[in-house]
Amino acid sequence: MLPLLVAFVNANLYFGKLTKQSLFNMSQAVETTRASRVLMEELTIMERSARQYFVLHDKLLLSNYLNAHARFNSAIHALSQQPITLAQQPQLQDFAKQESTLFSTISQANDAITFDQTMTDSFAELTNKSTEIINKNNQLIDNESALFKAKIVKTQRILFWQTLTLIPLAILIAGFITWMIARPVRRMDAAIHQLGKGNYAHEIEINGPGDLRQLGSRLNWLRVELKDLQQQKQRFLQQASHELKTPLTAIREASELLHDGVGGALSSQQIEIMTILRENSLRLQNMIENLLNYTKIQFNASKLNPSLLTLNDLITEIIQAYALSISHKNIVIHQLVNNITLKVDKEKLQAVIDNLISNAVKFTPNDGQITIRAAEGKNKVTIEVQDTGPGVNEANNAGLFNPFYRGKPPDNNLVNGSGLGLFIAKEAASALQAELVLLPSKQGAHFVLHLPASTLST
Repeated sequence: MLPLLVAFVNANLYFGKLTKQSLFNMSQAVETTRASRVLMEELTIMERSARQYFVLHDKLLLSNYLNAHARFNSAIHALSQQPITLAQQPQLQDFAKQESTLFSTISQANDAITFDQTMTDSFAELTNKSTEIINKNNQLIDNESALFKAKIVKTQRILFWQTLTLIPLAILIAGFITWMIARPVRRMDAAIHQLGKGNYAHEIEINGPGDLRQLGSRLNWLRVELKDLQQQKQRFLQQASHELKTPLTAIREASELLHDGVGGALSSQQIEIMTILRENSLRLQNMIENLLNYTKIQFNASKLNPSLLTLNDLITEIIQAYALSISHKNIVIHQLVNNITLKVDKEKLQAVIDNLISNAVKFTPNDGQITIRAAEGKNKVTIEVQDTGPGVNEANNAGLFNPFYRGKPPDNNLVNGSGLGLFIAKEAASALQAELVLLPSKQGAHFVLHLPASTLST
């Protein structure tokens, strides 16, 4: 705003000067024109009164002459006071002196003196000089008007170039200030985005205006607090998971002993109670394993231990872990996997595929089907897991890969999870620089994992 304000103030100053100059010129022109007109009028009255006086010798006519003479002198004085008539001062003085001489002759005349040719010539000469003065005054007024017009044109040109210079300057300054503000704002936006993604490693430092720097320090303080909170949460989950695992192991062993009949034969009601205990202990163990995997993934997401493996063998091994559930639900597995050898972190790749197959087995109904495909593309290796279950509700897509997110389950579905399986799979895929996505499907869930071509063993 400063350049525009300077332009506005400067324009006001110029217009103020022009206004004063215009009023001054107008005042001079009016006063000069009025005094010039009075000179001519009073000179005519003086000549007529003098002629009549010398003929009639009436004192009233002499009085008229004297009054006209006084007004004539006032007009001369008014003209001499105008700055515009400065160049006419000698001419005005000579004119006043000549009129004063004639006035002395007429005012001191007696009845014997007549209005002679000398007086007539004197009045004629005064009239001519008065006309010259009037013409000169008009010329001076025209010159002043021309100068004023030229000054207006010059002022317009100055203001035009000033505007032409200051407006781009104002735009440049505004652009620079915008850039100065937008740059730290973009950095703050990126920092907030990183905080939202859970990346607390990099210190937040914002340059720019004082308020934005202070806000940047607040964001960095928030980053430190969130980082500490995240570490405390990880430690709590890790310790809690380990603490829960110890008594759970004893419960699992006791339920297995009862199931095997070590404590003696069980009645049908006892077998039902024992089955409920055994199944829920298995479910609890699975949740605790997910928590352990979650904390493990969080702490070791960036640590890779690549090794050679055959993809078909890895998938077969994972499927075998769910053989009992697959057999119990009479699920048909279509394993369409090419002979692909990868050099990749087995633990992380296994975490991805294991969670996808686990979900497929969990949600696929009795007599359903699970299709597992793997193929080598031009720039990637694609692994697909598709089931014939109820699929993923569209309302759950946004938070599907968030930790502990358990969206609305599909209709008529009673299977609940811990909300960590897909998050673990997503984190493990990210650590492998792979992409895990959910594709639209008419029936069931269709997950696809894209591994980079760099994982292929050459």
